[in-house]
Amino acid sequence: MAHIFVVDDDPHILQLISEYLRKDGFTVTSLPDGHDLIERIQAESPACLILDIMMPGVNGLALLTSIRAFSEMPIIMISARGEEMDRIIGLELGCNDFLRKPFHPRELVGRVKGMLRLVQMYRPGAVDTNAAERITVGNMTLSEEFRRVEVAGTEVMLTSREYELLLFLAMHIERPFSREQLIQQVWKYDFMGEVRVVDDLVKRLRKKLSEAGAHFSIDTLWGFGYKSTVKS
Repeated sequence: MAHIFVVDDDPHILQLISEYLRKDGFTVTSLPDGHDLIERIQAESPACLILDIMMPGVNGLALLTSIRAFSEMPIIMISARGEEMDRIIGLELGCNDFLRKPFHPRELVGRVKGMLRLVQMYRPGAVDTNAAERITVGNMTLSEEFRRVEVAGTEVMLTSREYELLLFLAMHIERPFSREQLIQQVWKYDFMGEVRVVDDLVKRLRKKLSEAGAHFSIDTLWGFGYKSTVKS
């Protein structure tokens, strides 16, 4: 399984992220600071790094600069500060993605999997992506290889569009998307018509997931679009 490094000085966040990654089969090394991060990366060659910006001692942006001097590994920056400049500087320095706290750990796991798929696409054999073939959200599991969805072990029959929408939302828990953004993800260049077609697709998908008893919901954001949540 892919080896992920997580660096954050908040012990609660560090534990939460690590637990979610381990549930999906990843090997995780949790570090409370970046004290010996460079040496450990060079020695262990993790597949992906999740790196907090604000930490005592050397901050995440300085560590990012040092890492990019010798490694192109995928790096996801996380930060409690809501400043846009942090995101811009992080991306300019070479991070691959950026998440502001608070975020749902499921979304972070989805982004890690997306990064590893891209690495595998451009560098075949570089990363073990077995962990990325299945996504578990609550009591629902999606098999990306077979395009199969199960809720509590029972298959839910979905159309191709329903599956694409569900997969995308399951990988981006709690993140809001406009109807136009969802059209771009699901229909891509095949779309001709009104954006309200998204509402019909969501309605059908909601019905199937509700009937199956999925602990997963698609919430309406009035005047904007939708977001997905995991029900307790």
